[in-house]
Amino acid sequence: MSRPSLMNVAWVAMALLFLLAGCASTRPPQQAVACSDVAATGHLHVLTLNLLYDAAASVRQQTLNDIARFAVAQHVHVLLLQEAVLTDVDRIQRLLGTSDSARELQQSLNARSSEPYELRVAWETGVPLVPTTANAILSRCTVARHFPTVLPIESEEAFEGVDLTITRNVQVAQLTLPGYGTLHAYHTHLCAACSAESRNQQVDALLALVERVEGRSAGNHVLPGGDLNLDRAKGAPGQAAYERIIRAGFRDLYAEYRKTAFGDAPDTLCWNGKADIHCTEGVSPRQGLIDQQTGVAFARPVRIDYLFLRGTDTIRTSRVVFNPGNTATGPINPGEPAVSDHSGVYAEITLQR
Repeated sequence: MSRPSLMNVAWVAMALLFLLAGCASTRPPQQAVACSDVAATGHLHVLTLNLLYDAAASVRQQTLNDIARFAVAQHVHVLLLQEAVLTDVDRIQRLLGTSDSARELQQSLNARSSEPYELRVAWETGVPLVPTTANAILSRCTVARHFPTVLPIESEEAFEGVDLTITRNVQVAQLTLPGYGTLHAYHTHLCAACSAESRNQQVDALLALVERVEGRSAGNHVLPGGDLNLDRAKGAPGQAAYERIIRAGFRDLYAEYRKTAFGDAPDTLCWNGKADIHCTEGVSPRQGLIDQQTGVAFARPVRIDYLFLRGTDTIRTSRVVFNPGNTATGPINPGEPAVSDHSGVYAEITLQR
């Protein structure tokens, strides 16, 4: 076998140098930017919805699919979900048709969406041998940071005078909005069967948390939302808590849109138990297994689910969705599916740089 000449060795070395230089200069393929449509349109679509945690297995998957179809059709970027359910008890899984409803909704969304939704969950304190509930955020925009924090713990009446301690929390998520900086979402579910004073303490804690976070690292856009269990029509305590949020610089997106577009005063929206298109509870035929078995009547129509916004962003449109009405209220939006005992609040926000 002949040995290679020096000239051949030189040509091989030069070829390798060019090849390696080419490899070094070739950049790795760019990953697709999450929720790139935000940069193109300047719009952010948000939905808040309280899921029916004890829905029967026979309706669970249908309701999750209905939510996913709506979210994909409306190009929803961020979903704020309350009362997602988690259980590892086989009997309860069979009864409810799920072991992790937030994860199953994510799977239903991602089966339909051209862009995946990230999931972040903050579990609340559960009761032994019954489901644990949670707040959850599903986002097409990149979740850069996320942490939950506990609100003041208040006792809540669960059934016929039996009090339970449920650990309510706030999810804080920093989302990346292409071309528009960061969104700080503060997602919560305030106590339901508690005193007005207890709920007001949780509102104060929520606002204090917002100020601490924004004081250290301000987001370009700030959006608290969820099921606040604040019925302004119920009297002074609910109105006082609501006004504290407004005085902190936040705008009620749905109320602002209704006033701007239709001249509706905030005090006419689902007021004094009158069922209408503005109500977010008591306007659905869906009832949980507990209510069905105990014969509990439909809830009084109220508006207790909210999206708030602070800053110069404007509201493009907002509406209450999934509120078909029931036998007590008569038809409201009968063409819409019933996915929970709550309706959802949907909003399209025009972002400002």
